[in-house]
Amino acid sequence: MSSAHSQKNLSNPPQTILTPRFLGSRVSGLESLAGSLKVSSKDLLDLAENADSYYRLVEREAKPDGSFREKYDTNEPLKSLLQAINSRFLKRCDYPDYLTGSLKGWSYLKNAQLHAGQGTIISIDATNFFPSISQSSVKDIWFNLLQFEETAAETLSKLCTRRGFLAQGAPPSSFLANLAFWDIEPLIVAQLRSQGFKYSRYVDDIVVSHERHLTRVQKTGAIKAAQKVFLSKGLKIKTRKTKVADRNRCQTVTGLNVNSGRARLPKKKQRLLRASVYRFVKDSAGEMGTYQERLTRFRSLEGKILSLRQTGSKVADQLLKSLRTARPTKAE
Repeated sequence: MSSAHSQKNLSNPPQTILTPRFLGSRVSGLESLAGSLKVSSKDLLDLAENADSYYRLVEREAKPDGSFREKYDTNEPLKSLLQAINSRFLKRCDYPDYLTGSLKGWSYLKNAQLHAGQGTIISIDATNFFPSISQSSVKDIWFNLLQFEETAAETLSKLCTRRGFLAQGAPPSSFLANLAFWDIEPLIVAQLRSQGFKYSRYVDDIVVSHERHLTRVQKTGAIKAAQKVFLSKGLKIKTRKTKVADRNRCQTVTGLNVNSGRARLPKKKQRLLRASVYRFVKDSAGEMGTYQERLTRFRSLEGKILSLRQTGSKVADQLLKSLRTARPTKAE
């Protein structure tokens, strides 16, 4: 494959996200793919045809609208194979700077900071994001973007999807979600940047902002342009969650307040986090739940506090110290 395209300058945007560091080329058929992943072609095909049976539901979270967010993991041997696909291919892609979710060096905090202090901020969400990215869209990534031979691309698309769609939480899903709009997103970003907008996408959350307080017509134009990203693959927009906030109103990006020019966790969420730490420490004395359940809860709270500390919060260190006094330990 030819040398990688740089995507830091989008004044003349590339239409692909390419890398020279892995196998992807039309000559890379099933045998080459299997060899690269250190499995036999037969085992690769067998796993692809039976991939659904290796996915398992690990979390089902109720959402405010009454629907559920389902997260999945995978059992062996599929899990190791998907991790190899990540390492061999997806982690070696050169992702553009407007993609900020689940990628090394990025976080929801850095995503919010990109839009801090702007005159107008627009947020757009897609409905049922991961379950709406189809196997055909995933095949399109492997075949047309990453240039795998068709049989190899078809096999990879079967391995990386459950019942014909991406499964949130599975090893390759976040990378493929970032690549899903490879053919149109760079063009939309270039169009918006040429008009002075900033654009970022944190998985299923598109944020567009401008330093000026925009007119109604300008806001409508920006919304329609950004929505084309999701609509291009048949995703539906959460119209009730499309938010437009000028500087004189509360502006939030990925859950953080950005009015001050710096991303900060809203005070209400800080209070909720403090209460969650208090309950965890109190519950730990009674050894509530299994060790693994307590450890999962501990790590979740620790991650939230570490993110809070990055915002410059003065209470983060105190919360972290309190939480770590109740770190779960295995029973003797």
